[in-house]
Amino acid sequence: MLVEVDKSFKERLIDFTMYCRERQFMLGPQETRDAFSIAEKGYALDRKLFQYSLKAIYCKRKEHFDRFDEMFQRFWSRYYEEKLEKRKKQIKQLKKEKETATVIFLGTEFKLPKKEVKEHEAKETVGANESIRLRYTDFSKVDVTDKEKLEELAEELFHQMSMRFKRRLENSNRGRIDIRNTIRQGVSKGGLLLDLSYKKKRKEKRKVIFILDVSGSMDTYSYYLLRYVLVLKKYFKSLEFFTFSTHLTHITPMLRQNNELEILKEIGKNVNSWSSGTKIGESLQEFLSDYGSKLLSQKHIVVILSDGLETGSVTELKEAVRTIRRKCKTLVWLNPLKGMDGYQPIQKGIVNVMPHLDAFESAHNLDSLLKLEKLLMDV
Repeated sequence: MLVEVDKSFKERLIDFTMYCRERQFMLGPQETRDAFSIAEKGYALDRKLFQYSLKAIYCKRKEHFDRFDEMFQRFWSRYYEEKLEKRKKQIKQLKKEKETATVIFLGTEFKLPKKEVKEHEAKETVGANESIRLRYTDFSKVDVTDKEKLEELAEELFHQMSMRFKRRLENSNRGRIDIRNTIRQGVSKGGLLLDLSYKKKRKEKRKVIFILDVSGSMDTYSYYLLRYVLVLKKYFKSLEFFTFSTHLTHITPMLRQNNELEILKEIGKNVNSWSSGTKIGESLQEFLSDYGSKLLSQKHIVVILSDGLETGSVTELKEAVRTIRRKCKTLVWLNPLKGMDGYQPIQKGIVNVMPHLDAFESAHNLDSLLKLEKLLMDV
């Protein structure tokens, strides 16, 4: 028996299909039609049944199966909870409301106040624009009520970037088509040459060093760049990570765990100078004397995150930056202040280091962090 699926649910299902396509799921019109078909058969009334049905339709590779359940949970959980709660409220309000409008959700008819229908439509529109707003909001200006949403958006956008990194690295390592391996793999699939094999090029992974200012004026920005680094660390042959404020801390040994939450806890326990003062030049000189000869080479990109508000010696800062630039391939300075309207690099620290930088970029919101992708891929 078929049930009527309302317009909002269809739109939600289309959004989920696009959500999956953006994450490298190979979906087309046929999969969308199949998804509508199972919804009309009433499968969507049972959340688990709907999840497993979509999984069978949408997943064509092992990596899709591995990720689908988490994606479904993230996308649909709030939707189902809101619908359940709304149904309860609708039953209570049904007798009290005189002016009503009819809405059908998955074949079940409810009488809703016209005012509530309009509020619901407005809420959907606001939700569509919320991600865009958060993506361009300065980290230091995020409202407390938006922090959880920003965390979820950051996780999703960073994961998308991670998949692009993976795909580009795989493509960059591809040589000519390997005919023998392609045929050999096709035999197990009934002779269909579904996946081409390539002769791999010998190409080293990139090497990068991140040095983050975690002083009081920078800790919010440093936290999100730290999250960014944790997502990308597996794509670099060598990734070194340091924090500084009044002194330098080597964070790399703490990144060996796979659990991001545990890594953040470990850093919180060991970085005692987080949110304290700033001595940029002194900290960079400490990096050079303790780690420079061992870590720096012409194969490295060095990324420094700081607002350049030096409280120590500007001359010492200038000499440290000049030395780092001479010993590495590319030196990038990220300054969150650059994202402010009308910003000019007039601080003494920034003025002195600018001639020695290959790139001077912002890092004040999610969008600016995502733009670092090109810089890191070009190393």
